[in-house]
Amino acid sequence: MSDKKPLSNPLLRQTAAGSWLETFQALTGTRPHKPSFAVFDIGQSGRITLAKWFSAHSAIAFQADILSQAVRFPRMSVYQRIRQSQGEVYGFNLTVEQLRQVQRLADPNQFLHDLHRGGCRIIYLHRRDMLRHAIATLRDCSTDYRFNDTATRPKKITIDVGELIDCLKYLDNQRVEASAILHDVPHLNLVYEDDLMDPNCYLDTADKLSAFLNIPEIQPAGTTLKLVHQQLSDIVENYDDLSAGIESSDYAYLLTSNRHLLTR
Repeated sequence: MSDKKPLSNPLLRQTAAGSWLETFQALTGTRPHKPSFAVFDIGQSGRITLAKWFSAHSAIAFQADILSQAVRFPRMSVYQRIRQSQGEVYGFNLTVEQLRQVQRLADPNQFLHDLHRGGCRIIYLHRRDMLRHAIATLRDCSTDYRFNDTATRPKKITIDVGELIDCLKYLDNQRVEASAILHDVPHLNLVYEDDLMDPNCYLDTADKLSAFLNIPEIQPAGTTLKLVHQQLSDIVENYDDLSAGIESSDYAYLLTSNRHLLTR
C-alpha cells in the first residue's frame, strides 16, 4: 500500500489542483502567459545581433540557449522562465538542433504551436546565401576566430573542401527541419542578407520587430560598421581549391558572383 495520504483539507486540494491546472493550461497554450517571443534559427543568421538589441531594451528580458542542455520537461522549463523573468516581455532563442538533438522532441512543430497558443511570438531567422552560410559556420568553429583577438585574426580563412560539402549537406537538412517545424506556425520572417547584414537596414528591421512584438522603440544597439563588399576569393585563402571542389559536387550552382561580405 502507498504511504501517501490524500489531502484532507478541501482548500489545500483545491489550491494544489488550481496550481497544476494553471501550469498545464499555460504549457498547452490554452491560457496565455506574459508577453514572450522566441528567435528560431539554425545558426549564423544574425541572432547575436538581435540579442544585443533585445538585451539593451528596458522592457525585455532576453536569455540565450535556454534549451541547450537537456531538460525533462521542455515546455514546463520554458514556461517557468517566462513566468519568473523580471522583464515585461521575455525573449529567448531556439534552434533546430536544440529541439531535435538536445531535447529530442518527438513533435517540435507541436512544441512551437503550444508556445504560440500561449502567447509566444516566433521570429524566424535564416540566410539565403547557402555557400556563405556554410563558410560562416565553419569559420565560427575555427579556433583562429573563436579565441583570437579581432586584431590578430587572419584576413582570410582556409577551408577544408570536404568539411564544407558536409556542412552544406548538414545545413540543407537543418533548413528542411526548420520548415517542417514552422509549418502552420505564425511567425515573422527575417532574412539575414536583407534585414541584418547591412547596418543601413537596421532601423527598418527594428521597426518590423517593434510592430510584430508590439513593443515600442526597439533600437539597434552596438556599433554599426560600414558594409564592405568582397568577393569570396578575398575571404577564402584556398579559394581555387574550394571552387574546384564545389564545382565537382552537387553544389556547383552555388558558385556565383555574389559580392556580399561574409559577416556574422
